[in-house]
Amino acid sequence: MQAIGQRASTTHFVLLVAAREPDRAACARVGFVVTKKVGNAVQRNRIKRVCRECFRMWPELVPDGIDLVVIARGGADELGLAEVRSEWERARPALLKRCAAVLASMASTGATAGNVSRAPK
Repeated sequence: MQAIGQRASTTHFVLLVAAREPDRAACARVGFVVTKKVGNAVQRNRIKRVCRECFRMWPELVPDGIDLVVIARGGADELGLAEVRSEWERARPALLKRCAAVLASMASTGATAGNVSRAPK
């Protein structure tokens, strides 16, 4: 995902976007990565719950057909829902720009996250 996706960064998050295959491109999906550097299990699970709720309450964050991966950075465990939304709102213009670029490249080349051509070894 990191090799083929586009990235937008905030203070507490890295947001990666990748396009899905056209026949499977229904609604946007989200996944979370929260490492042990961020906090203990309770704090990591709380970050994921808050981010999941923010994504659920904001369906127009990314267009349909996009897979979004949210990587939490240090300090994210101290954020509430309003702070997460505020941070994502500031990153949204860059995020939408990268979504458009990923969707355009998929349309022109036909490459997706699951369909990346590699050179033979």
